[in-house]
Amino acid sequence: MELSISKKLHSIIFTLMIVLINSCATVYLNADGVEKNVSMTNTDRKFTIVRHFNKSIKATFMIFDLATVNNPDVAKAINDELISAKGDAVTNLKIKGQMTFVDGLVPFSLGFIGAVVAPPYGGYISVLIGLRTYTIEGDVIQYTE
Repeated sequence: MELSISKKLHSIIFTLMIVLINSCATVYLNADGVEKNVSMTNTDRKFTIVRHFNKSIKATFMIFDLATVNNPDVAKAINDELISAKGDAVTNLKIKGQMTFVDGLVPFSLGFIGAVVAPPYGGYISVLIGLRTYTIEGDVIQYTE
């Protein structure tokens, strides 16, 4: 009887640790590699919007999301859009980070499989990987004057 209470207490403490620590990730969203003008607001010059873009890129984390494995390459995503649209600049830039259903499903599935294959500690594999999706949205413009 005491052993089962200990296991329940262990599970509760572990779950609380995951909930408290899970949102501690640090992500660097850097657009230094973009050689053209990038703005979050409209510019003072006259322009026409060539294309509106909306790209999603992933970031990967490990160990309760405390260690960043890869940061999203915002500069590459913006440069790709500028080159493909033959634009002069990007305006109305917005970056949104979120954990999608699939981002949460991957660690959960790994933990479930680990718990089935190697109980009782195989379920801890779910804390070893974390995913987050970043959506980059903006307008590629060409200056008219």
